[in-house]
Amino acid sequence: MEILQTNSAMLSNYEVMALLADQKAQRIANEVAGTREVAENLRTVEFEVQKYLAASPCSTQSAEQIAALKKAFGSYELMKVELLQILNLRPKSAVELLLVIEEFEERFSLDDCDEMLRIIATALPRDDDEEMEEEEVAEDA
Repeated sequence: MEILQTNSAMLSNYEVMALLADQKAQRIANEVAGTREVAENLRTVEFEVQKYLAASPCSTQSAEQIAALKKAFGSYELMKVELLQILNLRPKSAVELLLVIEEFEERFSLDDCDEMLRIIATALPRDDDEEMEEEEVAEDA
């Protein structure tokens, strides 16, 4: 195999997870039809990646949520890689957000930081948010 274009596109974890699910469905259909067997090494890699992604924020995301996040961040001048990192990591605190966005202090204010975190929490809700809030309340008591 020859690589013609390196870094021609960057994929989000959600897109990788969807691609692997499609490939798995296609492989199952091919196996039922009695055609082409897939290498065991490839199956192992796919399984491990799917296992990792199932425990990551992308497991609860949808295409609509991703589109909403991109639209909400349209007013901020973020690089594509920064938006991709926000989408993949789903930062919950200012520290996490500052680590994802390059030169944050020079480009944005603290109010922007709070607004970005609010947008992330609204556009990409997660089931574990409620659990974390309950843990924080229990720790404060």
